[in-house]
Amino acid sequence: MVEIIPSIIAKDFTELKDKLEQLEGLITWAEIDVMDNVFVPNGTWPFSANRQAPEDLKELGGKTKLSAHLMVEFPETVVDDWRDLVDRLVVHYEATNNLEKIIESVGPHVGLAIALELRTPVEKIYEYLGNIKVVQLMSIEKVGFSGEKFDERVFDKIKTLKTNWPDVKIIVDGGVNLENGKRLAEAGVNGLIVGSQIWGADNIKEKIKEFQKL
Repeated sequence: MVEIIPSIIAKDFTELKDKLEQLEGLITWAEIDVMDNVFVPNGTWPFSANRQAPEDLKELGGKTKLSAHLMVEFPETVVDDWRDLVDRLVVHYEATNNLEKIIESVGPHVGLAIALELRTPVEKIYEYLGNIKVVQLMSIEKVGFSGEKFDERVFDKIKTLKTNWPDVKIIVDGGVNLENGKRLAEAGVNGLIVGSQIWGADNIKEKIKEFQKL
């Protein structure tokens, strides 16, 4: 069964905490979208006011595993702030020239995933897949905003990865709904990041259940 991972875009910690409380007991993983208004044209907690460490996460007492999607320029400058606070860090290949340094810095502390934009061929990350077992493929053209249109080009990237690196875990992020989510599950992806389809639903619990049936 494909893993359903709700994404959270929060303007402040109160909104983040509230959304996580709504998800408690419904899912295993949730993903925090972290944007610095530099790498992508949007800003979220904890970078909306100034560049700060996300230490408020220590206040959370839920059982949901957290993934931090660092849509941040030069993520190597902030991974140390996050690695002991979440269960997985997602860093963009396009945001850094020091991916080796990030792999070394994160080490055994937390899981690590590479995010790849649509414009970037999957072959670019082959050299890192001996150390990184999770790839998060962006399936929208404009990264950093909720509700963007799903792009079919991601299916070719899934096929290429599945053919050449069958043991790599693939997560797809962006524009996911029930229709394309079913096709993504059939294509063999392991996880789906879902944002607006969940948070815009009249009944969040029921919508998550619908996705979990894919």
